[in-house]
Amino acid sequence: MNCRYCKKNLNDCFLDLGTAPPSNSYLIKTQLNMAESYYPLKVYVCKNCWLVQVIDYAKRDIFFNDFYPYFSSISKSFLKHSKIYVDYIINKLNLNKNSKVIEIASNDGYLLQFFNVF
Repeated sequence: MNCRYCKKNLNDCFLDLGTAPPSNSYLIKTQLNMAESYYPLKVYVCKNCWLVQVIDYAKRDIFFNDFYPYFSSISKSFLKHSKIYVDYIINKLNLNKNSKVIEIASNDGYLLQFFNVF
């Protein structure tokens, strides 16, 4: 696999979390006695740009389909909270256009959009 950002070869797995079924993929009653699909959860780091990422073992629609229950960015109250938090943290840490910010465990990048103010 190549890095999603710089496209360099990705070889360095630094965390192997085994396998798991797709998160938030709730089963319906008729699926309860059927085998579930499990996918590897290996975390890689690119030695060129330092982006941390997982390899996609399944297509996007396996994880994010019509039955996917939650996106952070569709909750108006959560977005308002996120904006207030970002304004606070920018001031508290004196962030500026040269600052680096990462968002961990977001399913749709809801928080980073508010850091794009410089």
